[in-house]
Amino acid sequence: MGRITEILSAKRRFVFLFIGMLLFLPPLSFVPQAAGEPNMCGKVCPRLFIILSPKGILPGALSNIQAMWFGVMLVAVILAVTYFFGRLWCSHLCPIGGFSEMVSRIFPGWMKINFTGIDVPAFRYGYFAVFVVGAYAGIGAIACKLCNFRVIPFLVGAPFEPAYVAYFSTSMGLAGLLSVSVFGFFARGGRAYCNLLCPVGAMDAAVNYIACRFGSTRKVRTDRERCDGCGSCVRSCMVGALSVDGTLKIRRDALVCMSCRDCEKVCPQGAIAYGKGEKR
Repeated sequence: MGRITEILSAKRRFVFLFIGMLLFLPPLSFVPQAAGEPNMCGKVCPRLFIILSPKGILPGALSNIQAMWFGVMLVAVILAVTYFFGRLWCSHLCPIGGFSEMVSRIFPGWMKINFTGIDVPAFRYGYFAVFVVGAYAGIGAIACKLCNFRVIPFLVGAPFEPAYVAYFSTSMGLAGLLSVSVFGFFARGGRAYCNLLCPVGAMDAAVNYIACRFGSTRKVRTDRERCDGCGSCVRSCMVGALSVDGTLKIRRDALVCMSCRDCEKVCPQGAIAYGKGEKR
């Protein structure tokens, strides 16, 4: 029993991710079905409500919120939790990012694309701006063409629903599958989509940054007095949130860190911990 407890403790993040997949993904889809949807589209969608509508900004926003009320509530809960406890949704419960990360682990390292050299905040919020104004500016349905909240539930549900299989023969389905594959399944760490293209992740990271500035949230932090700059945590970070500064100490970007705590597990000096405090 002690060994089982030890294993569960070490892998508890993956236990929570598996629970998230059971709750949100086919064939069970407990949460979407509670709102009357078979998957994470329609009223459960946590993304489309932020898009500026050609109907007009205010009327469009009200219409989106009314149509996707469940998704709006889900995002509100996610952001509230992040403000006080860190990015627990993205790191521990999100079924979409979790599935992408787990599939990524199947493939060997030489097949992986390393996106950690990208300036994440610049890329993420540039894409986020395009996502928000796309339909309003007449760019097209970029929100749905590159939507992992649609692609992954359809992919998981394909064995149970022929319509999901047919979706992947359309241009929209192929575009979504390509983006999820390149930025998810074949990305180092499996979380490049979450880090660069996910609007929910962009909002969540912004709230985390604000909460860190105000000292309102729990966060993964580094005791710089104990840190010797060995770089173990940098190599373990799947989202590229860590770097070694000029003093050979670790710096953490609150706009990128996902609160997964993988760095804490590999730190040989025990310099990384999760909680409140001034240490970075």
